[in-house]
Amino acid sequence: MVGWKVITLRKHKVSLPAGTVEEEFHSNLYQSFDGGWHTLRTKYLIRARNFALVVFYTAAKEVLRVALAVGRNLQARHGKWYDMVKGKGVLRKKGSVSFFLQDVAEYKKSLQEETK
Repeated sequence: MVGWKVITLRKHKVSLPAGTVEEEFHSNLYQSFDGGWHTLRTKYLIRARNFALVVFYTAAKEVLRVALAVGRNLQARHGKWYDMVKGKGVLRKKGSVSFFLQDVAEYKKSLQEETK
């Protein structure tokens, strides 16, 4: 509505001192737009940006925490198997798998003794 009024005022050029009326109207209009933009920018956009950053960093922290917990659990679960295959851990009697792992461990020990 304000834009339409500005266009009509420019077309008709008020018969009174048109330059001063138009300049005053435009200066008031631009000041109100500038004040509104400043308020929007300082009050709302900066707060929204800060809130978005807080949400992002909180989510990133939680994702990292979950990833570390999953990594620790996987390391605890599969670390024993890894140590058994490398010949570092104690092997229990659990059927054919333990025989295979025992053979691998003995083979690795024999290789280590040969290199010494």
